[in-house]
Amino acid sequence: MKKILLVIDLIVAACLAGCGGGGGGGGGGSASSNQAPVAVVSKTITLFDTGSWTLNLPKLMTFSGNGLLTVAVQGGNRVDTFNVTTGNRVSSYSVNDPIGVAVKTDPVTGAASVYYAAGPGVYTDGGSSVVANVAGNYYGLAFLSSTEFYVGNISGLGSIVKYSSASINAQATITGFSGFPSALVAHNGFVYATLTDGNIAKINPANGTHTNVAWGAFDHPNGIAIDGDYAYVANNGPNNNGVGGYISRIKMSDGSNELFVSDTIGIWNTPTQGFCSPTGLAIYSGNLYVSNGTCASNDGNKNKILKIKLP
Repeated sequence: MKKILLVIDLIVAACLAGCGGGGGGGGGGSASSNQAPVAVVSKTITLFDTGSWTLNLPKLMTFSGNGLLTVAVQGGNRVDTFNVTTGNRVSSYSVNDPIGVAVKTDPVTGAASVYYAAGPGVYTDGGSSVVANVAGNYYGLAFLSSTEFYVGNISGLGSIVKYSSASINAQATITGFSGFPSALVAHNGFVYATLTDGNIAKINPANGTHTNVAWGAFDHPNGIAIDGDYAYVANNGPNNNGVGGYISRIKMSDGSNELFVSDTIGIWNTPTQGFCSPTGLAIYSGNLYVSNGTCASNDGNKNKILKIKLP
């Protein structure tokens, strides 16, 4: 309630300062036409309604088409796609233990194909195997182009494996990370990976070199999404148990790191206030979608997808 009142107070104060308020007289008069409108930024958090389709441990997510949100539902052993306008589930594929999802877009037709990482393999729509029986445990994945994608391997010492969509054989294996790679995203010719030690790695696909970007510290980061000059990172919390999770917002051009939304930051229009193991992130039409898992508190938001209005 205090947050709502604060927003109202800010609106009233701004209006009194710039909308002709306090001038008295001339009832019914309007502000001059050359005055700029007052912009009010609100980080409003709501639930994305999946209807009768329940989610059990939703993991990483991506938009696979115009308003089509694809979710790796690890606990349900399936990959679901929802229409974010209607909330209807438009497709579902059975696959054992899926975690990562990414979209390959045909450069000629624009057709989107969903790829998903599940255990030791990467699969396409309908479950046909693309990468099978590899010695690893795959997590996040990202397409750099329609013919080149990268997969995070959390087994062994951790690595990122480069594949061509035209072959089931690995093209290169990138090692030497400071933590295990989790979620991946491609942006402006580079691949970014969240690492379990609280860092974000930036990989140069041209030669496989990588460095940890100077974006500040994170608490067990997982999902990552980029929109323009801003990167958003899901943090699982200081104890890595989902309690106290939050979303970071980084301005990539200068590395400044903002605590964007947390249990106490934002206007929570949800059954309970706060995150519960925030994992996957995806952006569409000015909204950030967050997959929520399970934790010891905030049970009203567990196994849900949250929707946050971006500035």
